[in-house]
Amino acid sequence: MTPTPTPPHSTVPAARTPLRGLAMIGAPSAGGLETRIDTLLDLAREGSMPPAAAPDPADLGAPERLAIDYGDQKELIGRLEKARQGLADDQRATWEPLEAQGVFRGSGPAAGKLAFLFTGQGSQYVNMGRDLADAEPVVRAVLAEADAVLEPLLDRSLTSYVFVDGDRAAVKAAGQDLKQTAITQPAVLTLDVALGRLLGEFGIVPDLVMGHSLGEYGALVSAGVLTFAEAVRAAAARGREMSRVSVGDNGAMAAVMAPVDVVEEVLKGIEGYVVPANLNSRGQCVIGGDTPAVERAIEAFEERDVQAVRLPVSHAFHTKIVAPAADGLGTVLDGLDVQAPRRQIVANVTADFYPDDPKEIRGLLCRQIASPVRWVEGLEKAYAAGARAFVEVGPKRALKGFVDDVLGGRADVISLYTNQTRPREIATFNQALCGLYAAGYSSRRVS
Repeated sequence: MTPTPTPPHSTVPAARTPLRGLAMIGAPSAGGLETRIDTLLDLAREGSMPPAAAPDPADLGAPERLAIDYGDQKELIGRLEKARQGLADDQRATWEPLEAQGVFRGSGPAAGKLAFLFTGQGSQYVNMGRDLADAEPVVRAVLAEADAVLEPLLDRSLTSYVFVDGDRAAVKAAGQDLKQTAITQPAVLTLDVALGRLLGEFGIVPDLVMGHSLGEYGALVSAGVLTFAEAVRAAAARGREMSRVSVGDNGAMAAVMAPVDVVEEVLKGIEGYVVPANLNSRGQCVIGGDTPAVERAIEAFEERDVQAVRLPVSHAFHTKIVAPAADGLGTVLDGLDVQAPRRQIVANVTADFYPDDPKEIRGLLCRQIASPVRWVEGLEKAYAAGARAFVEVGPKRALKGFVDDVLGGRADVISLYTNQTRPREIATFNQALCGLYAAGYSSRRVS
């Protein structure tokens, strides 16, 4: 079932001052961009920097656009010079490497729908989101809400696990805490939602959402299916119930750098229970199952010169080994006020859009625990539904790589990420804004 698209009730303008330098340049033609770059370069070389202000709506809406992230005069001058060189041939192949240096190019209106992709477990790191929390009230508010919900459940605040001062030993100990599933899952969800809300502060709101495994709860919040407080309770229950699964063998997982058909072919010859658990991209799959079977599979892949790396996880997630966790999660979900999606959300279990019926939604979330993540099919579904800009919302940048693998050969697709480890958090977020503004996604409809 396809939910009713989000109605255009109101529009959030891109009226916020960026977190650091953002030079937005618009013009009717590429030649006009060159003229404006030359003017900015002359001013910057003389020591006159652009004012810290929201981008001019005229520049955001211009037919030809450049958006440049920078931290100081030297960086601005260097990136303006690179942009000037890029305009010499003005081809996509020229601009792609410049994006990694904070320079983004766009033409015409936005190509299609904007999709948010919410990160799942495995991308967490100590002090994730700390620089953004120091700078942004909306991020601090999300963290405070998570603390209020979780402190009675964790016996201490979530932020006391995530934010750590001290020597290397203290940081290492905190990293071990963050690997505990019961802590990891609500922690990652909290940063997912904080980043999504921060994007909204700048007028960036998605048309369509997806989430990888745990990240699906961030998508549910964005789609209005669950409130953030409800999603945190559900994520905490999900992590708690998974960590409570205790059988003779809690299983193992491994990342395999091969297409799924190759993975499935090898697994057919492995004695014991081992299955594809995360179908992440055309060239990477995560397997899970009984530990001896996973170890035998790793050996079989290595014999074929296929890279296979065991993952540091407590259980074989998305396999039948963790299926008992669904009962406890279901009890928690039954007590939540589940709503029909207000925007399209693609489910991991079906690689199709979520239904409207709350009972069916709860059923999907329970099934998700022991079902494979059909991420490749989900991305294809989002593309078929009109998504052309895919923004990873959450810690680090795993999902951007999956988008580039699955959809990267299509000229109308752009992929961005919003977070990188300290000290790059603010710069990375600002560069995501640059990429979106340059591509024409400066203001989105919200319900």
